[in-house]
Amino acid sequence: MLGWIADFFRFWWALVYWNSRKTWFRLHGAHRDSCPCQDYSDSGLALDSRCDAVASWNNPRRFRRVCPLLVETKQGWRCSVDAERVRPFWLRALAFAGAALLALYLLGTVALYGTLRFTGYQVSYITVVWPPRWPELRKSQELLYANRARTAMAAGDYQTAILSLQTVCLLNPQNSGAALTLAHLLQLAGQASVAEHIYERLMLDVPDQRPAVAQIWIRLLLARANYTDLKPLATAMLSEDSSHREAWLHALLFAARQSNDPAVLDPLLSGEHGLPNWSLEVAGIEQLILQRKADHALPRLTRIHPATIPPYVAFYQADRLLRLGYAEQAANLVNAYGKVLSPDEAAILRLRAYRAKGWTSLADPEFEGLMQLPLTPRLTTLCSAYLLEWPDRDRGARFVQRFLAAGPALTNETLPLHQAVYLVAIVSGQADRAKEVAGRIDAFTNSDGKALRGLGELLQGGATSEQLAQLLPAINLPIEVLYALHGRAAIPAKS
Repeated sequence: MLGWIADFFRFWWALVYWNSRKTWFRLHGAHRDSCPCQDYSDSGLALDSRCDAVASWNNPRRFRRVCPLLVETKQGWRCSVDAERVRPFWLRALAFAGAALLALYLLGTVALYGTLRFTGYQVSYITVVWPPRWPELRKSQELLYANRARTAMAAGDYQTAILSLQTVCLLNPQNSGAALTLAHLLQLAGQASVAEHIYERLMLDVPDQRPAVAQIWIRLLLARANYTDLKPLATAMLSEDSSHREAWLHALLFAARQSNDPAVLDPLLSGEHGLPNWSLEVAGIEQLILQRKADHALPRLTRIHPATIPPYVAFYQADRLLRLGYAEQAANLVNAYGKVLSPDEAAILRLRAYRAKGWTSLADPEFEGLMQLPLTPRLTTLCSAYLLEWPDRDRGARFVQRFLAAGPALTNETLPLHQAVYLVAIVSGQADRAKEVAGRIDAFTNSDGKALRGLGELLQGGATSEQLAQLLPAINLPIEVLYALHGRAAIPAKS
């Protein structure tokens, strides 16, 4: 065995050494006296000259792989050509070297493939062994860390999930799904500013996903009362995301109102964004109000538009009349629009008007009518937003009772609704029912709900937007509730 090992290493050395010496020999005249491998004391004739190259080999036969000129005769191993005809065999050397390198490569790829599979990579052997498919390894690595993130999230290990998703985003900056999940987890972890940077990057790096990313980003901007960044985003999306124009216009008007910035509406009114007439009408009214010219805006607010207008125009008019103190005009406008507004939205607008006027005999049956409707996610959202912006202990208690009895089941999709109802129970003074809702949420999320409870305590004491902005990013709530909470705050945040 030791002899074979020694010959094995001699073989690789001989491929280079003896072929090099023979090449030099051929280039310098191939004279018998300078033959590098035949014994100098022999005749130099074919089959009569011994081979110096195999003198130290354990088995000379193995040397024939280096030089096939060596043959075995009755007198022993001899060179089969005259000294002058000794020549190198580089093709043979290259063939052996190539075969050895290929064997080492295949062995290495098998080892690498086994290691990758053992560590969880979903990769085929062809991907490992074939260089043109090596870019797929990066995709496999991305998939591995994405799976680790999902496993960590399922186990409640959010720190590991964040680290895994950060790796996914480094491997593939175009993976918007992973980036959005990472941003959401960072919000829950109290790193909202980092999450905002992720949304901003996605808006630039994945242009085909801009509307979808913007619809998520605006929730964080609104939660943080970051109207400085919200206003340009909403302005841009008014043109880019026309299918949600009403929502973007509402966001822009809310930000302008909260930051007292009528100038932000100038680009819309100048026709710079090519918006439809109804958008310009609403923006023009809001600018007049923000410029303290409500008397000029009032005739336009009470105007009844054709039924072909978007429902948002009717909602905006009634809502703005109510906020300006024209409750009776708002109720008349809602009734005049008839079916332009959805029944639940119209009912809440009327309820606000009746409460403002103190018309209890009308407000009670209006609210009870709402409670008789199926408590869908939409109705739950509208009622929660209403009862959080305009708290009402008795009606809040009735709503929470109805929700506990017939509200949507608790799932990932309805979790924001349950958290909103918890806040309604808190501000309505329903401590026992709030505890019951919180218990459901804690059992579902496997958490202690500190942020949600902290927000509830904050609302009981009269929170400002600045205080809300510290907690809201970490709590998943419907966007209508975010508007309501900031709308009820005593001191608006500065832009």
